[in-house]
Amino acid sequence: MSAKNYTNLSKDEIYLISRAEFERQKIILTPFVQKLFVNKNKASKTVASLVRKGRMICIEKGKYLIVPIKAPNQQWAPNEFMVAALWMGDTPYYIGYFTMYNYWGFTEQIPQTIFVLNLKKNVKKTIGSLRYEALRIDKKKYFGIQKINIEDVDVNISDKERTLVDFIFNPMGSWENVQTVVREQVGSINLQKFICYLIKFPVIAVRKRAGIMLEKAGVPLKELISLKKSTGKGNSYTVFNPFIKSRKGKVNQEWKVIING
Repeated sequence: MSAKNYTNLSKDEIYLISRAEFERQKIILTPFVQKLFVNKNKASKTVASLVRKGRMICIEKGKYLIVPIKAPNQQWAPNEFMVAALWMGDTPYYIGYFTMYNYWGFTEQIPQTIFVLNLKKNVKKTIGSLRYEALRIDKKKYFGIQKINIEDVDVNISDKERTLVDFIFNPMGSWENVQTVVREQVGSINLQKFICYLIKFPVIAVRKRAGIMLEKAGVPLKELISLKKSTGKGNSYTVFNPFIKSRKGKVNQEWKVIING
C-alpha cells in the first residue's frame, strides 16, 4: 500500500479502516468500532475524524460505510442501491417509483433522488452526494418485489410488472406518456402477472385506468375479465386522466371511467 494513502490518517484511523477491510465489513456499526477501541471516547473521535476527512460515509447515526483505502483522493462512491439496502436494514422495503422507472426503461430521465418505499418511515436524507427519500406505504402495497445482488448485498427492487403498476398510480411526465409506456411494454411484460398485481393493488381507480389502457393496447377482452370484475359493481366513476380535474368527457360504461383527456 502506498504511503501517501495514509498521510492524513492517524494510527487509530488506519487501524479501524484496515480491520474493517480485512474483515470485509460492508457496513460499520458502533459496536464494531467499540470492540476495536476499549475507550468509547476514542472510538467516537476516530469515527468522527474519518467522516470529517471523507474516509467514512455516514448512512445514519451509528451506521457507516468505509471509503476504501485504495480510493485515490477519496474519489469513490458506493452503489446507490446498495446504500439504500444498508440504510433500511431489517425494515421491509423496495426501491421503486422514479428510480425504477428509469431502471426498467420507462423513461430516460435519470432521477436525482433514490426512492425507497418501506413499511416504517418517511424521511429525506443525503448520504454521500446522493439524495434518498424513504416513503412509508401501506402493507397492502408491499408486493411484487425482486431481489438483486450488488457487491454481495441483497437489494429489493420492484419488478417490472410492479413498477408499471406504480407508474400508473404515481405517473411521471404526461398522461399521454404513461399510455405510451403501457402500450410499448405490453409485449415485454408478463401480462398475467401484471393483471394479478393490478387486482391486488388497493386503488380501484388504478385498475380502471389500466383496464382502459390495456384495451387500447390491444389486449383481448377475455384476458381482462378478472380485472374488470375486481373494480366492483358500484356506480362510482373515475376520471381517466388524473392530471385534469375536469370530470367532463365521454363515459366508458364498461370500466365506469370518464374519458376527460
